[in-house]
Amino acid sequence: MSLKTVEWKDNSVVMIDQTKLPNVLEYVTYTDYNQVAEAIRTLVVRGAPAIGVSGAFGMALAALQSKSETKRDCYLILKKQKRLSLKQDLLQ
Repeated sequence: MSLKTVEWKDNSVVMIDQTKLPNVLEYVTYTDYNQVAEAIRTLVVRGAPAIGVSGAFGMALAALQSKSETKRDCYLILKKQKRLSLKQDLLQ
């Protein structure tokens, strides 16, 4: 049996809620990049590879939800969001 820690499914991010392990195997689905960011912050997903994939999927959700007309605008929005997130993390 193969378990996927994090996967992209139907324009959403599905991941194992690692805060429930080892007693319960529960999958959670996120449809908004803010939810994915919160999942990373609260350690729902753990481990550098899984966190990296979750972050990338969160950025994909942000691009999908953007009202931007061009890919360049989406990139700039995501870059600005990441910079603000890192700044907030450093200030806490």
